[in-house]
Amino acid sequence: MKLHPFPAFLLMGAMTLPMQAQFWDTLFNPEVKVTLTHPPSLGIKAQRVAFAPVNSPVAEDLLSACIADLTNSGQIEVLDRGNIEKVLSEQRFANTGLVDEKTAVELGRLLGSPVLIFVKVLQANVKHIPSFTTQPGWTDKDNTFHPPVTTYTSRTQYDFNASVQAVELATGRIHSQQRIAVAPSRQVSSDQGVPAFPSEAEVRELAVDEARTMVRRMLLSWTEQRTLIFYDDKDYGMKEAYRRLKLNDAAGALQQSRDALAAAKADPKVKPKYLGHASYNVGMCHFILGDYKAALPFLKAARETSAGHKIYASAETECLGAIKLEEEMSRVDAKSRVALNAPAPEPARPQEPPKATPSVEERLEKLDSLRKKGLISPQDYEKKKAEILRDL
Repeated sequence: MKLHPFPAFLLMGAMTLPMQAQFWDTLFNPEVKVTLTHPPSLGIKAQRVAFAPVNSPVAEDLLSACIADLTNSGQIEVLDRGNIEKVLSEQRFANTGLVDEKTAVELGRLLGSPVLIFVKVLQANVKHIPSFTTQPGWTDKDNTFHPPVTTYTSRTQYDFNASVQAVELATGRIHSQQRIAVAPSRQVSSDQGVPAFPSEAEVRELAVDEARTMVRRMLLSWTEQRTLIFYDDKDYGMKEAYRRLKLNDAAGALQQSRDALAAAKADPKVKPKYLGHASYNVGMCHFILGDYKAALPFLKAARETSAGHKIYASAETECLGAIKLEEEMSRVDAKSRVALNAPAPEPARPQEPPKATPSVEERLEKLDSLRKKGLISPQDYEKKKAEILRDL
């Protein structure tokens, strides 16, 4: 949480009164952080994951980074690569990511039903981009001429494109490919000549790291922070609510904000501004506590006091987005529970080798043995012998 510094000068003349009020709100009221949780973009919480082999050094770098990242997360089991490659090789399975449901279920039986990930690097190019800008010469108040200055910039950029496909081997579900496209760069500038280009290895490492993060977000939920305003007016005890927030007592801040709103509503002379601030603060406390649906009515009530208020509108938009993410996470949890409780694929039954058909000689010898042992009558012997001989 922080306060904005006061600017050296303000050009307020062209701003309307509501805009000025919101400007001052942003300037003097403290900021608070709210955390949003995003569900895995794959749409299911993977418990176990395996990576198919790759066939390029850049893809190998990405694969190694993903395996290390997921293993260190402690949230998912990553299967041993050596075992995966052995099974896929024995099955003569190509690393194309193109599998059908039947093949997926068979692989699930062999590998223990993980999510199988295929990574394919489509582009990995380094660019060296030179540029320059020239500041014109100028004369200062002492009539001293300052000559033109040329600034040279050397930028190294790494264009990295890859595709990632996931296959749920427990169910045979094949997810559509997701594209990864990143282009990190580093640059240096100098007015003393053209500088050397930044290291290619550095930008390549940046590209792999960004791609690794995107793969992680396919498989695991992740969080991000949003920064929003909290009102700490002296009126109705709102400053006390903020003091409790600073002490990490969000529940206490919520109760104090509720008291502030009740006091504002009970005041027949309350200004819409303070009624809006008090309503907004109750909503923000619910937001900080992660109860987005409880927050929304209070944020809407704040907007009703000032329909065009940008701070209120921004908070309401963030809250609606948080509710949507929460609903998506619930769907992911439900799908994951179904997948975990789904019966495992039945192991394939080993097929018995086909029995060899006995020859005519073998059949006649067996028939004669039965006759000698008295197990068949002479009439039956002659009849069966005639049938066998017809097969010649």
